[in-house]
Amino acid sequence: AAFLGGCGRHSSAEHYYLVASNIKLAYWQSASAGLDKIAAEYNVHADMRGPDNFDPKEQVDDFRAVVAQKPAGILVSVVDPKLMQPEIDAAIEAGIPVLTVDSDAPNSKRLYFIGTNNREAGRLGGKALVQKLNGKGNVVVFTMPGQPNLEERLAGYKDVLATAPGVHIVDVVDIAGQSTEIGRAHV
Repeated sequence: AAFLGGCGRHSSAEHYYLVASNIKLAYWQSASAGLDKIAAEYNVHADMRGPDNFDPKEQVDDFRAVVAQKPAGILVSVVDPKLMQPEIDAAIEAGIPVLTVDSDAPNSKRLYFIGTNNREAGRLGGKALVQKLNGKGNVVVFTMPGQPNLEERLAGYKDVLATAPGVHIVDVVDIAGQSTEIGRAHV
């Protein structure tokens, strides 16, 4: 919608892509359905690409393959900004508009980022956590270190927990992209 909403007419030959990781997750399936819906409304083509699992290098390969198609635009949820930045920059230099969504590559030449203020979301979650724990308790955080949006969210939690001396993060567990396996792997 970000590419199409404010624009005039579109050609039915236009093709847009969403590149993500773990694309079989319900979250990305919902995003893909939304992309398909808006593409149908504007009579253009849209597809989602990316690995079925958490694989930053494979995401880069999928992004390169999309760029080779010379699409009208690319949305990308960046897993590893260091790996993706040169790819985004190359796409922009080739005249392909790129927007980051959900997770950013802020040092890239992307046109803009669409997503949550994750630090503030972490602060809100931290406040709710402190309240639920009545200001006392130990916490284990399940996350994916190195993924920008999740790093920002954890920083927001830490901001709040720094003011709550009775609540402590005792461990940060790297789920390595296996969000559907958390319950079984850590019971």
